[in-house]
Amino acid sequence: MAKGGRRRQSGKVTWPGFTEILPRHIKQIGRNEPCPCGSDKKYKDCHAKDGSAYLEKLALEEDKVRLRAARIQMKKDGVPWYKRIFYRT
Repeated sequence: MAKGGRRRQSGKVTWPGFTEILPRHIKQIGRNEPCPCGSDKKYKDCHAKDGSAYLEKLALEEDKVRLRAARIQMKKDGVPWYKRIFYRT
């Protein structure tokens, strides 16, 4: 036992609201479709060589934009800053 009669517990510390993993919305793009970067090239000729890393980067950027928009709306609705800071969609 540790000091003061407390037991040491092994395991992870869990924070409320952070226990589940949220799925990321990764687009599926065909090889012959236009590249989402806006270059007017086919995806296979532009970013296909980067593989799924480029698509994951796009999904991360979209998630950040969506989260920022949600936090701005929460601010307009009068939600306190300490609730907005840990908000995840």
